[in-house]
Amino acid sequence: MNSVTEPRLSFLRSATVVAVGMAIMNVAAYGFTLIGTHRLVPEQFGAITALLGLLLIGNVASLGLQATGARRLATHADDGSLAHAMLQAGRRTAVGLTVVCLLATPLFMWLLHIDSIVAVVLLAPTLAGLTLMGSQLGVLQGSQRWTELAAVYTSVGIGRLVLGGGALLIHPSLDSAMIGLALGAAVPAVLGSVLLRGAAGGTRPLVKEVLRETAHGTHVLLAFFVIANADVLLARGLLDGQHSGYYAAGVIVAKACLFLPQFVIVIVFPSLANSPGDTVKLRRAILAVAGLGVCTVVGTLVLPDLVVAVIGGPEKYATLGPFTWMFAIAGSAYAVLQMVVYAAIAQQEKRAALLIWAGLIVLAVTAAIVLSNGMTGVKTLVALTSGCALLLAVALAAGLHRQAGREQPSPEA
Repeated sequence: MNSVTEPRLSFLRSATVVAVGMAIMNVAAYGFTLIGTHRLVPEQFGAITALLGLLLIGNVASLGLQATGARRLATHADDGSLAHAMLQAGRRTAVGLTVVCLLATPLFMWLLHIDSIVAVVLLAPTLAGLTLMGSQLGVLQGSQRWTELAAVYTSVGIGRLVLGGGALLIHPSLDSAMIGLALGAAVPAVLGSVLLRGAAGGTRPLVKEVLRETAHGTHVLLAFFVIANADVLLARGLLDGQHSGYYAAGVIVAKACLFLPQFVIVIVFPSLANSPGDTVKLRRAILAVAGLGVCTVVGTLVLPDLVVAVIGGPEKYATLGPFTWMFAIAGSAYAVLQMVVYAAIAQQEKRAALLIWAGLIVLAVTAAIVLSNGMTGVKTLVALTSGCALLLAVALAAGLHRQAGREQPSPEA
């Protein structure tokens, strides 16, 4: 009995620690956004939101490094050289992204209509800090050092809230916000360096091998994040201004449901990487993510007025109240797809990105053909995104199952 319950208790303890760390990170990041809405004029808040959007895109490299590090550390015995190679790969990627950001500064200023060169230039060190952190998180996650992993996640949110929000409280301006964000992004990178000091022995060929795998993982994650955010762009382009605004508010619910189960992915990913093709583990992980999704859907059905109050207030979004559960379903569907996407990275499925890009094309074409205006259009688009996410999750999971079957040794062997 004890041999059965002990692993479950260990999993629950680890999941709780990571969940708390990630919850603090997300709540603190939301706190920074609230400070920004109150301290900045709308034009400046729009600019900082656009810059945060660029950081979100650039952060895909950080996530790719984390996934690669977690997979490799979970599947290879390490004497410190692999961890060191991961950290070196993170440094090289951070330098590369810094150079790209600096060279693209004039383009970003023109595209986003931002006059402050200081604010845009500060994208580079902010993204560099986040990229370094991604390689560190990968080592900690792959080594299953859950308490230290949670500490780094916590420092991400605390750095953004205390330094970013504090800068806005001292001097409310776009430049102050970006200075605070850049300093805040350095906090987890410094903490991760302290936690992982002493790693050595990474060779140049190993670093190159890590970077090649990171490129593949980053491509898959980029495809996922594009399709997970495509519905907002489709709403903006295919619905009128008022109803695209309703849709954007509803997406707040969807994103909350997408990010809520991320701690499950963080915990189970090393195990999936260490036993690729284990359909039992993957099925349990999917059920855990889906179970949290069911809870959020029930919550929106029971407390729609509270949900509307959180996302913007009944004065503006009362019309959305009866339909918030649909956005909860969409976000939960994408959470399930995200779980399967990480399983594909763990299993090194090479066609996952192509399948997601194909799904994006189908979603865009279908929306362009069938979408009407008004609340009917809002409901139709959220239903399309939910269906697309679930179909992709099923197709990708089936592909992983077939790949695992092909890789199993035959009885004769």
